[in-house]
Amino acid sequence: MISNISKRCCSHTAVSTIKRVLVVKKRSRYSLEKGQYPGITDAQLDKILKKRGSDVEMLLLTHKTHTCNTQDLLNSFISAGFHVDVVDRTKLEEDAIEWADLVVAAGGDGTFLMSSSKIKTRDKSIVGFNTDPCRSTGYLCVNGRKGLNCSAIISRIKKEDYNYLFRTRIQVKLTGLRANEDAVELDQCPQPIFYRSPGSREWKANENSKVETRVLPFLALNEVFIGESLSSQVSHLVLDVPGVERTKVKCSGLCVSTGTGSTSWHMSINRLTKAKVHKLLEIAGIDKTPQEIEKISNDFNASLRFSPDDPRLFYTLRDLIRAGVWPDPPGLPSGAFTPSLVVTSKCFSANLVLDGSKAYAFNDGTVAEMESRPENMLRTLFFP
Repeated sequence: MISNISKRCCSHTAVSTIKRVLVVKKRSRYSLEKGQYPGITDAQLDKILKKRGSDVEMLLLTHKTHTCNTQDLLNSFISAGFHVDVVDRTKLEEDAIEWADLVVAAGGDGTFLMSSSKIKTRDKSIVGFNTDPCRSTGYLCVNGRKGLNCSAIISRIKKEDYNYLFRTRIQVKLTGLRANEDAVELDQCPQPIFYRSPGSREWKANENSKVETRVLPFLALNEVFIGESLSSQVSHLVLDVPGVERTKVKCSGLCVSTGTGSTSWHMSINRLTKAKVHKLLEIAGIDKTPQEIEKISNDFNASLRFSPDDPRLFYTLRDLIRAGVWPDPPGLPSGAFTPSLVVTSKCFSANLVLDGSKAYAFNDGTVAEMESRPENMLRTLFFP
């Protein structure tokens, strides 16, 4: 990820003094499970989880690891002389964001994404600490998989020894009969997504229903995903890509990614396995050793990443159907960079989801206009 950060991206040096720090802590899977059974003892919860087949020992281990590392992080900030406040990620409000000079996401990439969604402007700083680096990569966290060296990083924050890295975010303008509905928070409750997704709710228009337009109150840092609630159903969409004829497509979903998100879902959808590289070379009559095939695969996958401050978006049509009359008309690339994108839904029970957590109904006739703007970029701390 670091090698794909552009020079201009890191040219912004720190100019403000940080005094007030808001630590946003993740809710561990064990805590999330416990919240579904209020009033029961730990022993009773363990019995329920074991009966379900969950690995209770691992859940407890990761819970304790996160709790201990979060406390170490808090102690380090306090010892360094910062005024610190703490909030659970599920209870984070915008007034707490306004109070802070620096937002600290203590968890992993998910906690970072949740915390950043509450930041509306580019003049508020955020930094992420991975509280379980042995079990997660933490691309958005300053310590990644290197271990939680709180003191060294916090010492640099105290000395203002860091740069600003501004990350592109996606703004979505929604037009439709249900455009003004609130988002459904998909990560708040471990229930099957189909029963919680807004697109699957029973809803009927009437003569008083109005088509409304609004800019969604949240920005996507990683990606916007559009697709039917049930992944087994085909998503029917109409795409307006600048420079390309308006095209009707059928696929298993649309992923629109930023440079920050290019290490996430975008990478998973577009990556080439060694087996595919071997097959392509075999068809082309090119003989390569296993080591050469592995290098080609790794080089291609690395090329999928692009800089977090790149204003362009990259759209990918997942499992695009290319048969018969589809796409209509033919010629639309299944994936490409674009400055903006307009998508019209022809779906029955679809969602538009920001960063995997905030879902909006996106059924037949709903239109989403996606773009990036300089004023919407996210200011993060970067330690070169």
